[in-house]
Amino acid sequence: MRVTENEDILYLVLKSIEDSAEPIGAGTIRRAILPQASLSMATVGIILRDLQERGFVVREGFRGHRLTTNGKSFLETYRNRQKKACLADRIFDYLTGSDRQRLVDILEARRAIETEAARLAATRAEKADLLRLSRNMEDQRRASSERQRAALDREFHAVLLDAAHNALLNTLFDFSEQVTSASDGDPVDGFLLKVREEIGFDLVEDHARILLAISRKDAAGAEKAMGEHMDRVLAFLEHPPESLPEK
Repeated sequence: MRVTENEDILYLVLKSIEDSAEPIGAGTIRRAILPQASLSMATVGIILRDLQERGFVVREGFRGHRLTTNGKSFLETYRNRQKKACLADRIFDYLTGSDRQRLVDILEARRAIETEAARLAATRAEKADLLRLSRNMEDQRRASSERQRAALDREFHAVLLDAAHNALLNTLFDFSEQVTSASDGDPVDGFLLKVREEIGFDLVEDHARILLAISRKDAAGAEKAMGEHMDRVLAFLEHPPESLPEK
């Protein structure tokens, strides 16, 4: 990667200019970023010329360089992106573990997402959405293997999110799926397996009640049915089976 394509280096150079009360030149910039990056004077000069061409800095005669509006915008965008990356890292770090509370946290977050999705689906679901949900219910009732039931269970919730026709809500659901997978796989998979073994029939009936409310365009009923469905799974954690590992 060329040094002028390295956004981390460009950020350090622009930040050194931002931190200075006066326009500064290549030598001052080089010394300012030395703890983070060791660059030659020639390299700093190349970077500054590139930043000028991109409209991020302007040169004020022999005094040095100062930021432009575009340069300030670059810094703001870079910092926002770093904050988001840091937040994502913190979330995944938090979810990497086997304690029961983390699993509760995941399920509670999903409850909030999916109850709202059920409410929206009751008013927004199209004929094709209802058909997909109905076919899924038929397949759930006929399922003969645990793997098939698990796949159909996930599919029901995913199709319901599609039926809500809210792109952001769907993205949040996808993200919750990712963080569920990012959590320690053994306890999560073990827990979900035990849930299906013990109360699988009840969960299928929950799905049927959710679908019925959506079909009737009963938003409050759909939200209530989904909430009770998620609460049933959460309640299962109050008396965990021996196969669910403790921290």
